[in-house]
Amino acid sequence: MTSKTGKALLLTLLCACASTKEGVDITKPITGAEASNAAKAYEKGLQEKKDQNPMEATRYFEYVRNNFPYSQYAALAQLAVADMAFERDDWSQAATQYQDFVKSHPSHPKADYAAYRAGLAYFNDRPSDVFILPPSHEKDQAPLRQALEALNKFVSSYPKSEYTPKARAMIEDCRELLAAHERYVAEFYWKREQWRGAAGRYLTLAETYGDLRGGKMHADSLWRAALAYRNAKASADERRVLQRLVQEAPQDPHRAEAEALLRTLPPDASNAPPPEAKPGPEGAKPPATRPADATPEPGPSPNPQASPAAPLTPPGG
Repeated sequence: MTSKTGKALLLTLLCACASTKEGVDITKPITGAEASNAAKAYEKGLQEKKDQNPMEATRYFEYVRNNFPYSQYAALAQLAVADMAFERDDWSQAATQYQDFVKSHPSHPKADYAAYRAGLAYFNDRPSDVFILPPSHEKDQAPLRQALEALNKFVSSYPKSEYTPKARAMIEDCRELLAAHERYVAEFYWKREQWRGAAGRYLTLAETYGDLRGGKMHADSLWRAALAYRNAKASADERRVLQRLVQEAPQDPHRAEAEALLRTLPPDASNAPPPEAKPGPEGAKPPATRPADATPEPGPSPNPQASPAAPLTPPGG
């Protein structure tokens, strides 16, 4: 009795291992011409896909991959499975499958298509603006970062691909959206008077996304970082950033103000010890929406709908 139970359990496990993630039992026999011909089995899979039978289509594609691994149709079947994941909006799965295809077949004529679609899948998985919910720039930006990485890699690997112009446009969209998130986090810190955190985020904006908006973001972010350091009484850091603004953005409207502030700083300016954190009012609750990569101290909640925080006007500025 024990032996029979063990055999039954083993058979169940083998069938489970033979099933795909879509729940398709690939141990189900394939008969007819498709059973001994990779091309026919692949074409049957395409027909099932066209007829909106993804389970059956996957069964045929997996049959091709498992029984004709060295056939040209094995690679095409792998790509077809990725396409089906993309078509059902399973973005993460599609991206992974496309990237696996590129790794397995880097010189395949369809490798550029797969690499591009991997970036597109990640991009489609980005946070969206939905009524009532927080705006997209306040949410986790991991899919956008993955999209940017995948698209940059695609453009570098396939500069002459027909998909390159679309990929370059998406790269700019990714950077604009990521810059919006970085600015949101900087303003989040600013509103809570966490000056060093705000300065660090503004410097990231200047260095990573400064070329956006015709370079205006670079100078504006340096100016805000300098003001944040001034509020933190970090004179050495303030001087360093103001000097960068004067040197790197000589045409910026804030240059004169930056030069005036530099004259107020002693030549041997050093950073004063950071002031003690201000305790929040009794009963203060943490904000309902918090930047995914920010860990601010407890304190009053900023208003997510408020307009962007304006730089504080420093003494004499």
